[in-house]
Amino acid sequence: MEHVSTRVVMRLITDATHSRDFGVECHYGPDDPYAVRLHFGAAAQDAVWVLSRELLLRGLRGPAGEGDVHIEPGADDSLFIALRGKDGIALLEAPSAPLARFLTATEELVPAGCEPSHLDWDSWLTALLSA
Repeated sequence: MEHVSTRVVMRLITDATHSRDFGVECHYGPDDPYAVRLHFGAAAQDAVWVLSRELLLRGLRGPAGEGDVHIEPGADDSLFIALRGKDGIALLEAPSAPLARFLTATEELVPAGCEPSHLDWDSWLTALLSA
């Protein structure tokens, strides 16, 4: 099964004068058509955040998100992503262009609105009932 992935250098902003750049692997596959996985690797003890593809798309155009994830465009072709976890909030700044190209590739793989046709409902129901 085909998947889409890309590496994006993001900046973790720790305060007004300190930040740190690191690579984030963005992954998408039709086996989980609503989700984009961000793999932070060794920079964050191999943390993986699963975000809604739709949320990322909306965040490229304007402020989006409720709860633990907020996304909004910044100046100079950047995107801010705030992730709230048990240890606090991580504020990331990422370039918009590579994320937009990545999201376009995901839509070529699974067009928006066609996600349900890619779900394996039988396996999902079996897993739910066995839990």
